[in-house]
Amino acid sequence: MFQMKYVLLLLAALLLVSCHEKETRPNVIIFFSDDMRDVDVSIYGRNQPTPNLQQLADAGARFNNAYCSSGMCTPSRYTLMTGNFAGRCQSEDFLKQNPKTEPYSIAWNTHLTEKDKTIAEYLNEVGYYTGFVGKYHMGGEKGLFNIPRFGKDADPYSPEVDSRLISYQSELQEYVKKVGGFDYAASVLWGNYERNPISDHCFHNFEWMTKGAIDFIESAGDEPFFLYAATTALHGPPHDEALDLDAHFTPGGLLENPTEYHPSRKELKERLIKQGFNVDHHNVGLAMLDDHVAAVLNKLEEVGKAENTLVIFMADHGVEPGKASCYEVGVKVPMAVRWPGVVKPKSEIDQNTQIVDLLPTILEAAGAPLPEGEVDGISFMDALNGEDGEGRAYLYFENGYSRAVSDGTYKYMMLRYPKRIIQDMKDGKREYAPNHMDIPMQAHAQLAILYHPYYFDQDQLYNYVDDYWEQNNLISKPEYTDKIDELKDQLIQQLHKFDHPYPIEQQKYLETEEFRNLAKKNYEVGPDYIYWWNPEERELPPGYN
Repeated sequence: MFQMKYVLLLLAALLLVSCHEKETRPNVIIFFSDDMRDVDVSIYGRNQPTPNLQQLADAGARFNNAYCSSGMCTPSRYTLMTGNFAGRCQSEDFLKQNPKTEPYSIAWNTHLTEKDKTIAEYLNEVGYYTGFVGKYHMGGEKGLFNIPRFGKDADPYSPEVDSRLISYQSELQEYVKKVGGFDYAASVLWGNYERNPISDHCFHNFEWMTKGAIDFIESAGDEPFFLYAATTALHGPPHDEALDLDAHFTPGGLLENPTEYHPSRKELKERLIKQGFNVDHHNVGLAMLDDHVAAVLNKLEEVGKAENTLVIFMADHGVEPGKASCYEVGVKVPMAVRWPGVVKPKSEIDQNTQIVDLLPTILEAAGAPLPEGEVDGISFMDALNGEDGEGRAYLYFENGYSRAVSDGTYKYMMLRYPKRIIQDMKDGKREYAPNHMDIPMQAHAQLAILYHPYYFDQDQLYNYVDDYWEQNNLISKPEYTDKIDELKDQLIQQLHKFDHPYPIEQQKYLETEEFRNLAKKNYEVGPDYIYWWNPEERELPPGYN
């Protein structure tokens, strides 16, 4: 009798502990924006139309040294989902483009597959309800979907058009749930808006994405949840053009009550004017993003889950003229974290952090086993707890065929091409020097070329604290020999962790006059063919304005 009583008491205690753990494990929301510098949001001191993001940061911590590892949409999303650098990609098309016998090129080619274990799958294993909303941009497989194609005159209010869009959206949702491991998916944008089935309606619809996020929170029961909300600001097309278009029309069919989720677009325009902001792509996109964050966090308050939710805001990568490169303006991103009772309000975190580190940090917060030796990410939970941990001593970057490491002040960068590309140039098969990705006339790469004078140098060193725009290559200055040796050694250590080889020794051809002449031709091309580029709307390196 005594033994039975003891067993029952023990079981009750275990059940109590289990229930307590279930109640205290945090919900997690990631707001993942698109194409954004840190200073694009007000939390870094500039006057920007982002009061709700400011409020989020004030209630928690601002990260001063947050980075992606690859300055492009697809590889950055891959690192978030897997906790691994994009060079780990095992998709068939990536390996076909990049045989394991030669260096790989990181571009929009690092697609997520069912071979990859994702953050959603890790959290599913410990009882989390997981959801995805917004821009996916991690799949390049052709022929997967029955994509509807409509002419410019198609009527989005037509029952036939609406039905086909709903069906297509359903296919996308099922794919994201299957490959990404999510329990829930809604308002899924496969890539960018330019690929919308109706070409005349290629505009941003934040109301639609916000509905998907709110519906997810409402559908979550008592179990903890994880929501990955990937919006589209500040990526093109121009956000301001959406103000005069119909918010009822979405890539997934008609949205009944758009103002249920956001202020009307007319109100948004009037608000910006009243606050003294120009009604342009930048400000409208930020305002839409800020309204999205406000709506989701308000829903969180409404359902009583705000106090037990870890909220992370971060961007996938930076902007031109550094996008699609390892340069600072393309890889440094904004980041803020709110976690009531854990993260100290109005605090700042200077620890080096990369997107790849989100997965192990969130797993640690959730009490899930950390996948030791299986991911590249490093948890920054100590920083969230206000402790001085080791963090990430060296940041690692990979874009195209370029690789780089930095210690938070100095960045060392390598550019090495596969032998076949070198041979093509020697044989006269190349009219121009290949950009870092070897994608001819690629717009982002071309802009990086035009505004970085040492783009084609195969070894580069920058003090990007003093030289943010990386205009002064220090590689040949003898006083930096020790720093070059230190960073080069760290880069070599990282490169040896990948399956693909990467040539360390200098490639003699890249020092020849012949190669320099090919590189010069890239600069002569200029930016005029890039229809969306307007340098007057951009902050540029000194001397380029």
